[in-house]
Amino acid sequence: MKNLLWIVTAAVASYTGAAIAADLPLKQQIIGTWNVISFVNENEKTGKKTDVFGSSPKGHFMFDATGHFSINLMREGRPKFGYRDSPTIGEAKAALEGLITMFGSYKVNELDHSISLDIVGGSYPRWDNTHQKRFISISDDELTYKNPTPASGSGTGVVLLKRAAPAND
Repeated sequence: MKNLLWIVTAAVASYTGAAIAADLPLKQQIIGTWNVISFVNENEKTGKKTDVFGSSPKGHFMFDATGHFSINLMREGRPKFGYRDSPTIGEAKAALEGLITMFGSYKVNELDHSISLDIVGGSYPRWDNTHQKRFISISDDELTYKNPTPASGSGTGVVLLKRAAPAND
């Protein structure tokens, strides 16, 4: 009986927390660490969806309360280097092609549900010191992050994220 009471109490607390969070502005809802669930390119013309980084991409998107962000996204199963930390040209190319990173500062636009990224640096040198815009929506503990101009191809890059649980001590 105690277990049932605990489960009901946890469910109510969780629902109440999600409902309260939904009332907060996006700039407050986005704060935290988000785990990557999927990354697909959606071609609006053909309806085709492509898993850009495979069926189980890995990574975190982090947005802090002071307006800084860090994005780390990688393809699962990238090949290991044959000799420790000295990759061949092919191994280095495969490692880079399976990785997207960037960091800098951000601002949320509540009206159009967008986030403006001022990128200081990242895995694509062309992005360094650029300004880019993404579109976001948050529902409970899921964030949808859309890039209308993805480096990974035509269409719209759509990353589905889930709020990360607290790390273990």
